[in-house]
Amino acid sequence: MIFSLDLVFPFLLVMVRCLTFYGVGPLFAQKKIPPQVQALASLATAFALFPTVDLSAYTPEPGLFGFALLIAREVLLGGLIGLIAGLVFAALRFAGYLVGVQMGFSLAGIFDPGSGEEVPIVGKFLEMLGLLVFLALDGHHILLRALGLSLERVGPGQLPVGTDLIAVTTAIGSGVFLLALQVGAPVLAALFLTDTALGFVARAVPQMNVFLIGIPAKIAAGVAFLIVTTPLISTFVRFHTERMEGQLLQLLRGM
Repeated sequence: MIFSLDLVFPFLLVMVRCLTFYGVGPLFAQKKIPPQVQALASLATAFALFPTVDLSAYTPEPGLFGFALLIAREVLLGGLIGLIAGLVFAALRFAGYLVGVQMGFSLAGIFDPGSGEEVPIVGKFLEMLGLLVFLALDGHHILLRALGLSLERVGPGQLPVGTDLIAVTTAIGSGVFLLALQVGAPVLAALFLTDTALGFVARAVPQMNVFLIGIPAKIAAGVAFLIVTTPLISTFVRFHTERMEGQLLQLLRGM
């Protein structure tokens, strides 16, 4: 591709999409990653993908307002792609929150320098486990392919043609709660049975202080079932990593 001043604005649009994706997506969205690293990764990705972009449908908007509109479109599309890519990790974090509350870890939150807020210990554990499995499955390559595919299907400064883009995004995003229940259901069921057993013990032996016994019992049961269900979490991440490309295609079609 021969360099021309006419290619500067399309390249900036591609870089804005990559920068928004990295700023929202699962790998570079952590606050502990410096903005310079995000900008450098976006610049390198834009340089790698820009020669493959078809600029035949690119129509520059006149004036500063028109260019700002094109940038807003790129920010919207890059953000949506990043959000869909991070749904699995949001589900794992939410499932860990539910499990941690039932185990009695709701007050034992740790300060997460990545998000800048307190997060449950179990939620952080599941999120880090999911991230390691994601990288082991070459999920980062899927993210790069998704960026390249988005530029192939939807050129710089454009949006998906379908009229149901908001409905598709809402339908995909609402699945976070279902995914969280799928991950945490075995451990939550075990903790529910533990609570039921402690209730029977409290009725059978009123003299026993069930409160003091129940806390370590629920923690032990929760940790044991987390260990047992760790392979299931890996399978869950693998399944939804393979589905990610289909979801991104659905978003890009907008229908």
